[in-house]
Amino acid sequence: MSKPLTTDDFRAVRIVLEPEDFALTDGKPDVPDDPIDRETWNGIMVLPDDVAIRTSNHKGEWLKELYHQQTLWTEYAVGDSDNSDILFEAMLYTMDELDAALFLNLHGFYRQSIGCLRNTLEIVTVGTYLHIYNLSDDLKLWNDGKKKIPFGAACDHLNNVRPVRKLQAHLRAELKDSLFETVNKAPKAGWVRRLYDTLCSYAHSQPDMTNVNMWKSNGPIYVPGAFHQAMNLFIQRR
Repeated sequence: MSKPLTTDDFRAVRIVLEPEDFALTDGKPDVPDDPIDRETWNGIMVLPDDVAIRTSNHKGEWLKELYHQQTLWTEYAVGDSDNSDILFEAMLYTMDELDAALFLNLHGFYRQSIGCLRNTLEIVTVGTYLHIYNLSDDLKLWNDGKKKIPFGAACDHLNNVRPVRKLQAHLRAELKDSLFETVNKAPKAGWVRRLYDTLCSYAHSQPDMTNVNMWKSNGPIYVPGAFHQAMNLFIQRR
């Protein structure tokens, strides 16, 4: 039978922000005008809360590392706003995706966590392409939803630009690999393309990459292997 955590566990106490904690605020406190009932709240929260407690009982150091990686990305993304550029904007768009990826992994929504990583890789790849080619007009059109830039097209453009060609030559010589190469030009696709294909399989819920497949049950439930699966994709290095 479910039970509340004891109050000597800091995770048992929920924290809410005061109006002055927000950058934009009218200074007025939040007064409930339609509070949720207990049964609905428990129906929504009991399973994810259970997963979050179990995950943080056993994966504290890994969660600390993931949070460290997430905050580093935020620091690099924000950087010096006086020197913002196209890639700066693209990185800003991914901050909430990484926040969500960590939060969802903690609460057992492993497939959705991996889906956020796909969004991050796609946005940064397109942003890198626009940055290297200095396509600020295309960035605005992309932001406004008036221009579509497919991930594969961005990779193609990056694969053909001179600074990346030099890097690709080095990677082929040292690692027999590349970043953006297509399969029809090399023995295997580049690392960025391979990673994207893997992430897409989860985002599109391929039959062996669904929540149910990862949980082997209905859920969310705590599955250490699935947690590490999402975690390894979060911090993946070639």
